[in-house]
Amino acid sequence: MTFITLPFSSGNRPPLYIRPGAIEFLLQEEKGTLLNELHGRRYLESRQIESLSSAIQGDEPLVEVPFLKSSMRVCGYIRLSAIELITAVGGATRVHTSSDRDYMAAESPSELVARFPDGTFDCVRCDDGQVFYFRRDRLLGVSPLEYSSTYVYTFDSRERVYSDQFEPNWMMGMTAVQTEGGRAFFRADRIRGFRVDRDGNIELHGAVKLAGLSAEAVLGGCPIARPVSFAQCAAGQGGAEYRYDWVLDRDAIDAIVPRNPGLNLDTRVGTPFLGLDTVDPIDKLIAQLDLTSFVRLARSSDGRGPDVPSDYNSRHPWAYYRPESILAMEAGVYGTAIATRTCSHIVDETPEEVLGSCVESRGR
Repeated sequence: MTFITLPFSSGNRPPLYIRPGAIEFLLQEEKGTLLNELHGRRYLESRQIESLSSAIQGDEPLVEVPFLKSSMRVCGYIRLSAIELITAVGGATRVHTSSDRDYMAAESPSELVARFPDGTFDCVRCDDGQVFYFRRDRLLGVSPLEYSSTYVYTFDSRERVYSDQFEPNWMMGMTAVQTEGGRAFFRADRIRGFRVDRDGNIELHGAVKLAGLSAEAVLGGCPIARPVSFAQCAAGQGGAEYRYDWVLDRDAIDAIVPRNPGLNLDTRVGTPFLGLDTVDPIDKLIAQLDLTSFVRLARSSDGRGPDVPSDYNSRHPWAYYRPESILAMEAGVYGTAIATRTCSHIVDETPEEVLGSCVESRGR
């Protein structure tokens, strides 16, 4: 998928380079069209919504839906493939997407669901009576909640819904395993990694909990052919109490970016489902990877903040991205802001130079 360029309505900023499929939401504004990309950043584009929607339609259709803005009903479009959940919240309708974004629709959940073909959504009722309409193909796993009859439904965005309702046909095509709390189910062909906490509990994609299952059992049932391992901690939080051990399929890593060791964060690891901060040096990660499918881009101290030691800049001046993972680029004062699904950083090259590097990478 190639990039398109979109001019900003203000006219004072350089154009945005973006892949059409990275735009999941459009909303009509007085001065143009507000669009959201998968990383969550928002842009105001000068064209009207109908013209822009036709230009970015692609293979994944955009669906016209009335949304709420400042309590007013306005025209909007959302990419059908992005929708995971629809539910009522405080007099409005929450539409949750696989990029972990929420949009408020002006119709009731049942009215909104009726806009789509029959069978697009299933319905689950929670213990408190709240009803969720969900896309079954966005359901990543179902696991039992410890010491209860409740099941945890986990979606691609890592959003969770808790319910006593259990429908076996929802689990069709999933792998079943026995955990400490009972039978759990997950889509093995979509699992690209898992983490293990200090107690040995496994969470697929950091979300679907499989208590009592071994890492060997997960590796035997999921397509993680070339595992890469590293230690993760919460941002700015060193120390074992915050650490997880991660195992990722090598091909699931789409960005490796040097960060700030002064905050106990050496490296940012990007994947399609989660951005991870690791306390492991970037050299340890690079040694486990084949970088021939990555582009190498420069990262100066201006792009990393004021607290990065100068010797770290000189030792680790490069960030690595898979070309297909780069969804949007925008030139700025200190370089080019690059966005993937789960990471956003500044590199020294111009957008045109980044595009040239991506072309060269495809030719290798």
